[in-house]
Amino acid sequence: MAKQQRRVSANAQTQAPAVAPVAQKAAPKAPAAPPAPPAGFFPELGMKNETADFGKMSSGNRTVPTAGIVEHRTESPTMESARNSYRNQVKTGGSIGAHYLIGQNGDTSLTVPTDKNPSHVRGNLDKGWKGANEWAIGIENVGMPTLLDGGKDMHEQVGKLNLTPAMRKRLLAKDEPSLKSSLADTDDKKRKIWAIHEDIPGPQKRANQNLVTRLTAEHNLDPVTQVRGHEQVDSKTTGEGEPIIEFLAAMRDIPTKIAALESRVAAMESDPAASKDELTRLKALLAREKATQHAVAVDKTPAENLALEGEQTLGEDGQATGPAHDRERARVEFYDNFWSRKQGLDAAVQAPSG
Repeated sequence: MAKQQRRVSANAQTQAPAVAPVAQKAAPKAPAAPPAPPAGFFPELGMKNETADFGKMSSGNRTVPTAGIVEHRTESPTMESARNSYRNQVKTGGSIGAHYLIGQNGDTSLTVPTDKNPSHVRGNLDKGWKGANEWAIGIENVGMPTLLDGGKDMHEQVGKLNLTPAMRKRLLAKDEPSLKSSLADTDDKKRKIWAIHEDIPGPQKRANQNLVTRLTAEHNLDPVTQVRGHEQVDSKTTGEGEPIIEFLAAMRDIPTKIAALESRVAAMESDPAASKDELTRLKALLAREKATQHAVAVDKTPAENLALEGEQTLGEDGQATGPAHDRERARVEFYDNFWSRKQGLDAAVQAPSG
């Protein structure tokens, strides 16, 4: 028995020691979530995010809901000159600027997130907009005012400018002293000048239409009462924002005019005495304007952007071809010739007198 015990003991001593448990490796960390985009950034519009450079151009964070939009002009000739002004504001700790910057070619940048408060409006003309920096979004449109000669006929000078139809009619209805007084301004050195902002070009119209459409929908704003030109709420150079406001109003009117033209065409089709040539012309106009409005409605949507990217076939002129590019060309032509297109549509819905 003793020998067996010794053998058992010896065998136990020669057995391999127990293997230590293997330490479990820590699970790999999940990649950090990308930072949330700044408030007011719409990448589908082709917008550039410049808030890293200019986001500090603010007096503080927004504490109340957005309740308005103000359209401005930069009074600088280029995007880069406007940026230089903004850089100086950031460098000196200033806040004079706006949330968006739109170039004359339609390039759009978000410069300050829309949940912050750059200083862009005072409300010294319309007291309802007093303190609007805390709740109004500012859109700066690149553009210089046109200087007029105070010693020459003001009506003659204004008549030669590129103005919206409503602004032209309103200004030229004034007598000469009133017109001259309404255009009186001061320059940076406080010298008296006469100045006016003319209409904005087609690409800038398009960018404003797309941006304001997104902003009014996102913030549930009334585009009639809650989108204003700067000179409508502050004492500013004539035409700083009103031509843009008039353009946006005209855009809202187009569906009504198309419906009226459709009704007129239907009435002419049932009238044996109606001119066949005029009916043919109006039907072609109706088809063109309806197709254009469809193209405008889908502009800068994710689906339209993808459709444009997907059409790579080149035509004989070297341009991409396909339905999306046809819509793109229709949009460009529409905005570049906006007022003539709008006036043609307005005239078409008016039945001839007599």
